[in-house]
Amino acid sequence: MAKTVLPGARVGYVVADQLVRDAQGGLSLFADQRSKIKSMVTVNTSAVAQAVVGGALLENEYSLALANRREREVYRRNLRQVVTGLEARFGDCRGVSWNTPAGGFFVCVTVPFAVDDSLLELSARRHGVLWTPMHHFYGGTGGTNQLRVSVFQCPLIQAASCGSVAVPGGRLVIR
Repeated sequence: MAKTVLPGARVGYVVADQLVRDAQGGLSLFADQRSKIKSMVTVNTSAVAQAVVGGALLENEYSLALANRREREVYRRNLRQVVTGLEARFGDCRGVSWNTPAGGFFVCVTVPFAVDDSLLELSARRHGVLWTPMHHFYGGTGGTNQLRVSVFQCPLIQAASCGSVAVPGGRLVIR
């Protein structure tokens, strides 16, 4: 829900109508026990965020799939555009590969050179293009020649260039 109904909402749900036994052997609803624990370990989700998500579910027959239908299609289109652009420009390029996820917001591109923050800065300054070096997602070594490209925003006016590239000084920049 945090990516589609209301970015940053951090609202979830749990089915908690089961009976559970406490330490003394008494029975109570799981929802009651969970509420006690949650109140001690969280700073509570915003009531406004909960209301927005709840309203979206009420308006769509309690279906997150229906509530997110339009957004999911936008993300699918963006993903297709990026992958198609990569294939057209790098399909025969040795050492360059990428995943084709079934969904989600990112494509991971593997390149035959080191990808770091200085290359990201160059890409942003010269080409206005942002991506994320994958090494930031590893606890130790790894991901040094991979970058994560977002398909979250790929506006229609950029559809023709979404997934295109520039190669400044022999280095790959995704735009």
